[in-house]
Amino acid sequence: MPYKRITLTHFLLQEQRRLGGSGTFTTLMQDILTACKMIAHEVNRGAMAGNLGVAGTENVQGEEQKKLDVLANDIFMYMNGQGGSYAAMASEELEDVHVVRTSSDGRYLLLFDPLDGSSNIDVNISVGTIFSILRLPTAHPPGRRRRSYSPARSRWRRATRSTARPPCWC
Repeated sequence: MPYKRITLTHFLLQEQRRLGGSGTFTTLMQDILTACKMIAHEVNRGAMAGNLGVAGTENVQGEEQKKLDVLANDIFMYMNGQGGSYAAMASEELEDVHVVRTSSDGRYLLLFDPLDGSSNIDVNISVGTIFSILRLPTAHPPGRRRRSYSPARSRWRRATRSTARPPCWC
């Protein structure tokens, strides 16, 4: 067979079977993958859909948000908030950590920049999504609602200031 590539979904399923996993991580990654595909679709539509230009707001880094930044953040929040496995999410586009209200037993935190490099869109340079999935700290058990997950916010600040490679690109 000349075409022997494997998709991310198939790879995750193979590893889940090999390791005897529960499927939670596979589901988390599938939600991220779907959000990334939706964001790519909106980036490709660009000016035709009115997605280019400035949104008129700033992110937590003090950078001017583009319309695509806001749209990508909305897509990422919606797609990853539905599964029930996240207790909270932190985004470069939001001031505070977003507690997922649909999840009473979420065991993970999601940190992300939904559209890294959005300032490059006008000159047709690559953009991507940066994300990190963390287990919920044991000090914050599932079901116990907190307004702030300081370990997540602290990690987000370190990650966005770092010049090291991002945790994952899609």
